[in-house]
Amino acid sequence: MIKKTISLFLAICLLMPTLTILPTTAFAKSYADQLRDKGFPESYISKLVSLHNGKIYIESTECQGSTVRIILPKEKEQFKNFTLSVKDKKTFYEPDVPTVPLKLAGELRTEDNDKLHRILIVEDNDELRNYLFQSFSPIYNVQVCNNGKEALTIVKQFWPGLILSDIMMPEMRGDELCHILKNDIETSHIPIILLTALNTDKNIIEGLQSGADEYIVKPFNIGILRANIANLLTNRALLRHKYASLDLNDEKNNTDCINCSNDLDWKFIATVKKSVEDNMDNPSFNVDVLCNLLNMSRTSFYNKIKALTDQAPAAYIRLIRLKHAAQILKEQKHTITEISELTGFSDAKYFREVFKKHFNMSPSQYAKRGKEGKDDEEIK
Repeated sequence: MIKKTISLFLAICLLMPTLTILPTTAFAKSYADQLRDKGFPESYISKLVSLHNGKIYIESTECQGSTVRIILPKEKEQFKNFTLSVKDKKTFYEPDVPTVPLKLAGELRTEDNDKLHRILIVEDNDELRNYLFQSFSPIYNVQVCNNGKEALTIVKQFWPGLILSDIMMPEMRGDELCHILKNDIETSHIPIILLTALNTDKNIIEGLQSGADEYIVKPFNIGILRANIANLLTNRALLRHKYASLDLNDEKNNTDCINCSNDLDWKFIATVKKSVEDNMDNPSFNVDVLCNLLNMSRTSFYNKIKALTDQAPAAYIRLIRLKHAAQILKEQKHTITEISELTGFSDAKYFREVFKKHFNMSPSQYAKRGKEGKDDEEIK
């Protein structure tokens, strides 16, 4: 109780230039809990009071409660010969940051900075949310909200490339939000960073088990947070390339992604490829048919494929057909017209055009080079 009360009084003293503060014990407990949840370290209290040449007086009456008095010098004379130096700056928030208005889901402007990566910040503390917005909006397209329930609505309209979320929030906790999104096929690919004051091993394990990609404890270093976000976005780009370039029945790539076998996104891509492969010679097999097979709306399917492969669904289906055609060309058993029909291209001329555009050579040239023993990378 004493430590919690001290946390309250010091926080108020730092914000108000008063000399003596005598709050109630009940209020102290409530506010101190909020401070701890938001990352204010109690272990620093006595050191900070000492640094300010202050004094702490504690009076306690049994069955009535405790009263803590913190006295801080009002003048700044005690600091004139000191230079403040912090080895490991852990930024919690900055004061005087302009307030960022929360936008309702219907007011989202996804066209703003459309070329930038989109980040959704979910944080119920106004100052910290504003600080994070100001820190990342110059380099990302940032949207903010103050709890997990709002985030669930915003995610499927804003479609962020990454989510940065607190855990302890009203309406819905951040770890609950993470669990829901990671188990939804439409959003399972979105990287999630949990940014929280919950710092025990048990808290961290539970956060990661909810599906979080990173778990960062408050108080945090803003530079390290920036680096984590950049790394996750880079890794997601590499994964998109891998999803987009995997060859059907490629044992090497299957071995490389053995750890992906239980991943929801990997299973989704595998299902898409299998569906196209099973209908390879059917020219009527298109995006609408595939959406029906997967029980997904066209919009949801588009967003998912685009997020995983950086390609539109029709282009991705065509790519699978082209790679299958390349395999058949190497066998030297069919004519170009026959291969176009076997891979679902009803027009041989169109097949030649799209094949040349992708492989930078005609089907006949590809077959000839393949006969000479050159692999796909060398041909490209």
